[in-house]
Amino acid sequence: MRTNNVYKAIIWLAAMCLSADLQAQDSARAKPSTLLFHVFYNDFPTAQLIRTTSLNNALNSGQWKRLADMQMGAGLSYMRGVTKKIDFAGTIDASYTDYLFKNGTNNGSSQFLLDVATTFNARLLNDRHIFNPFLTSGLGASLYTGKAGFYIPAGVGLQANVFNQAFALLGLQYRKSIGGFVNDHFNYSIGIGFSLSHKKRATVPPIAPPVKPADTVSVKPSPRILRKNITIKVKDEQTGLPLPGVMVTLKNADTLIQLQTDSAGNTHFTDIAPDTYTATGTLNGINTNTLQIKTADFSGSESLLNISLTHNDPRFTLAGEVINMETGKPETGVTINLQNLDKNSTTSIVNSGNDQGFNIQLDAGTDFTVSGKKAGYLSNIEKVSTKGLSRSTTLYVKLKLSIQQTQANKAIVLRNIYYDTGSTQIKAEASSDLDKLILFLNDNPGTRIEIDSHTDSRGSTLLNNRLSKERAAAVMIYLVKHNISPDRLTAKGFGASQPVNGCTVGIKCTDTQHKENRRTEFKVLE
Repeated sequence: MRTNNVYKAIIWLAAMCLSADLQAQDSARAKPSTLLFHVFYNDFPTAQLIRTTSLNNALNSGQWKRLADMQMGAGLSYMRGVTKKIDFAGTIDASYTDYLFKNGTNNGSSQFLLDVATTFNARLLNDRHIFNPFLTSGLGASLYTGKAGFYIPAGVGLQANVFNQAFALLGLQYRKSIGGFVNDHFNYSIGIGFSLSHKKRATVPPIAPPVKPADTVSVKPSPRILRKNITIKVKDEQTGLPLPGVMVTLKNADTLIQLQTDSAGNTHFTDIAPDTYTATGTLNGINTNTLQIKTADFSGSESLLNISLTHNDPRFTLAGEVINMETGKPETGVTINLQNLDKNSTTSIVNSGNDQGFNIQLDAGTDFTVSGKKAGYLSNIEKVSTKGLSRSTTLYVKLKLSIQQTQANKAIVLRNIYYDTGSTQIKAEASSDLDKLILFLNDNPGTRIEIDSHTDSRGSTLLNNRLSKERAAAVMIYLVKHNISPDRLTAKGFGASQPVNGCTVGIKCTDTQHKENRRTEFKVLE
């Protein structure tokens, strides 16, 4: 039913366009019938943030979206002056959009979005002025995946009359939902309009050129060809983000030059001789598009040529950093192991670069685990997933991986080991630190460790001593079941004799303090 209403609204809006054309004042100073071709960007997330919080929060939090993060489309408008300062406009816009609904969820894939609107533009000046600001408001309708809705567009714009019978138009609208599925959003547009009525120019008789002396010859100077610097920028095709680390190749028949893009996605080739060149780039085994630079491009007085390449990799990029838990600083020389849980495959790289970071490509719709390997270090095991992510809006998945250096006889607490209450039975599904310990022992096959278990001061000393010894033994048995040699393991229980705080027997303490003392540790033996 709502879809039928939108079709009726479209017919009604089109009728208004024809009516405005017939009824508009025939004034020499009113805008003639004009067609406007434009591109636009829809910003749903910023409007959603304003609607759910406040305008002040959107401005102060730095979350106002950039054009590169917005949904792009194109449209056509018919304009006609009603008076010398008021114009009628009928607009049809089309785009492919992953729609952000009012509840904060997306459609999940880009689908066709149709917008039809009628507006009136109130200009501050008449069309004789070059720059002409205006206010706009009206009524619009949207159709998306069979859903319909209406909105009120209101905003500001600037008309620039830079050509005869043509003008440029910049517009900003806030579209307020008044019914249906439509969500509030910003619309930014830029376009150029052409008058449909042309004034006949007066015919000017040609002026005879002056007669030159017979011995005078006119020679047109050839354009000057110069050596130039060439900047090549590489962007991700789907998100528009600059890509660092792309190997860019510039070559002609005799020369091949290769440079890597910097953090802003740029390479700078200096003092290049005029010739015909091809420019292309490669990242993660996938090539960019290829562009040709011609000798004619070296003409002119400018010293710099700017070239742009695009790279289309359907995968996401894991942008990670390894952090030393004790120093809080980046750690280098670490082998990063990425395990694809869906394919049961592993990818390994070493973070040996100057920036201490690492990048690994991630398949869409997949779960992963990430761990580090460095002699004598204990690594966290982190979970990463690309399920639910849209490649059209997301390129990077960010991660900080923590590792901790072990030293002989230095205790390291394994915090995430859980037992059934009053029992020595380990809850394996809730004991992720045991997986870390197994990984450490496999990565350091010559290392022997001592497993120490401690209780809090509550309960009898005899019970606590027995429980701690049995829990340390349970950890040892767990490791042996996962193919760790028992010759590398020693288990000890200390009961409540080694608290990490002052909660000894007979001292009243909080549950948090007691919890600190209930722990399992390991230390590397010399």
